[in-house]
Amino acid sequence: MGRKRALPLDGILVADFSRVLAGPLCTQLLGDWGARVIKVEEPGRGDETRRWGPPFVGDVSAYFLSINRNKESIAIDLKSEEGAEIARRLIERADVVVDNFLPAQKESLHFAPREINPRVVHCTIAGFDSDTDDANTPGYDLLAQAGSGLMSITGDADGEPMKIGVALADVLTAHYAFGAICAALRAGEGASIEVSLFSATVASLANVAQNVLVTGKEAARYGNAHPSIVPYQAFHGSDRMFAIGVGTDRHFAQLCERVLRRPELVLDERFATNTQRVKYREVLVAILDDAFRERTAAQWVARCRRAAIPASLVRGVREALRTPAARALVASVNHPEIGEYDAIRNPVRIDSERLDIGSPPPSLGQHTDAIVRELKAGLRRSVGVPPATDGRPRPAGVSGFKSRIGVDSRPTVGRDATPDAGEDARATSASNTKKSGARNSPPSRPPARRSR
Repeated sequence: MGRKRALPLDGILVADFSRVLAGPLCTQLLGDWGARVIKVEEPGRGDETRRWGPPFVGDVSAYFLSINRNKESIAIDLKSEEGAEIARRLIERADVVVDNFLPAQKESLHFAPREINPRVVHCTIAGFDSDTDDANTPGYDLLAQAGSGLMSITGDADGEPMKIGVALADVLTAHYAFGAICAALRAGEGASIEVSLFSATVASLANVAQNVLVTGKEAARYGNAHPSIVPYQAFHGSDRMFAIGVGTDRHFAQLCERVLRRPELVLDERFATNTQRVKYREVLVAILDDAFRERTAAQWVARCRRAAIPASLVRGVREALRTPAARALVASVNHPEIGEYDAIRNPVRIDSERLDIGSPPPSLGQHTDAIVRELKAGLRRSVGVPPATDGRPRPAGVSGFKSRIGVDSRPTVGRDATPDAGEDARATSASNTKKSGARNSPPSRPPARRSR
């Protein structure tokens, strides 16, 4: 089954020199919206996340599966003259280039996409901004969470700082980069974009950072509560935890009268407004905590929802994925090596339709031969060389070349200390899935340039 509709980034060619999480997630988002993404990887090694596990499905890591769909993989050594020439040809034809090299690594590689193609949108993802003393410091999600203050506001109020359970700094950076790239494409004039894990995380502190700026006081840790809204937190039912969000005074009145059936709480001056409830947080939370332990969490959630008060059970990930709301986000993908597997699709709906999940991540170097032929042919629009569709990896290197086009043997990402620009891209030659419309392999069309 082919794609259901044309997508906004159809015809856009992305040369992806990034690896690990932030860059690959950004380029996956571009691929979800129709761009053709060519992932440049180190021969014989590829993106580190290919080996990050368990869990694995066969020999493929679940981590890699999550952020590399709708891509083609070319394995070239960027340090060789021949490999560098292949990269140069790719950049000449690209609309977007994404990398996460450290500044020193870019210099050693002479990696300057806009000198090759002034009209390209070049996005660098780094650990820290290039105009800071930490510019050459490798950045990881954990370090961004720690250094930005995010860990300091996460965890129990009386406990130690704690990192969030997913690599949120990487995910936030990917989304900032995706938005900036799309904006630059809209302008149509080329651009040099830089997004760092540290800055993206600090910028995402939102109201917490603004509170610190206006008060001059260090941000506190509130556990499952909120610094400025009460009650807005998790509570214990008689059997398990649930969460409620009482964002307005009207919600609080409904909570007291219709859910708890304690109308006297509405009349208590200590709880009359949100400002008062924040002031008397400990008193009110103790009252609510005792009351909520009298019934099951599901009963409280049902009562809250009947009263139009936002509420939810506190679920595990597996439990959440089995709910009807989450099942709509799960689609099946056919992978040439591991068979059919389930994956989370892009959550955006456009004109009431969900995006097709597309093709599975490629094996390392799967499309090297086909892409090199295209590049040698000048990437003519009328002559496209389709990628291999048998799912078998191509030789980890360009046929006839010396295998030296990447940063040494390891990629050098802004969030990694290793020096090479590999990025896994999963198979674009995947067949469609039975359960949810998977797009046909993106590589069915040759890389195309925007009209300049």
